[in-house]
Amino acid sequence: MTVLVTRRLRLRRFSREDAPVLARYRSDPCVARYQSWRSPIDRAEAEAIVAGYLTENPDGPGFFQYAIERSQRPGLIGDLAVAIETGGGRATVGITLAPDVHHRGYGTEAMTAVADRLFAAGVQRITAGCDARNTASAKLLRRVGFEQHGRENQYVEQRGIHADFLLFRMSGEQLRRPS
Repeated sequence: MTVLVTRRLRLRRFSREDAPVLARYRSDPCVARYQSWRSPIDRAEAEAIVAGYLTENPDGPGFFQYAIERSQRPGLIGDLAVAIETGGGRATVGITLAPDVHHRGYGTEAMTAVADRLFAAGVQRITAGCDARNTASAKLLRRVGFEQHGRENQYVEQRGIHADFLLFRMSGEQLRRPS
C-alpha cells in the first residue's frame, strides 16, 4: 500500500498500536453524536476494529480505512473510510477526526488526498453522506468539491432520534485542491 503524504499529514494503514487512541476519540460524545457506532468503545472493541482494518485491501474493490496522522507529530488523529464498488467506477468516503484537531484543515487535506488517489485510479464518482445536523461535516464536503444532491428525510436513527441524512457526490472535475 502506498502511504499518502500531504503537506502536513500521512495517511497510512492502521497498526495495532492505534487501538487505544481510536477508542478514545470514537468514545468522545462530541465525535460520536452523529455517527452510527455505539459509544463508548472500549479498548477490546477498538482492538477488534483495528484487527479488521488490517485485513483490508486499499487497492481493490471493497472497504479500506486509512489512519490519519500528522507528518511532524506521528500518532493517530483520525481515520478516513473508503468503499470502492466492484468495477471501480464509484467510491464512498467518510472521515472522523479527534476533537482536539477539529477546525485546522486536516479533514480537507486528508479528503482531498484520498479523492486525488481515487480519481487517479479510475474512480469516476465519489459519494459521501452525513447527518443533516452535522453542519461541520457538510461544510467540509462542500469545501473539498462535493455537491449535495439529495436529502433523505428521517433516514437515520441516531441515539433515539430520527434524523435527516444529506447525500453528496463529486466527479474529478469538481475536486478543489487546496493552494
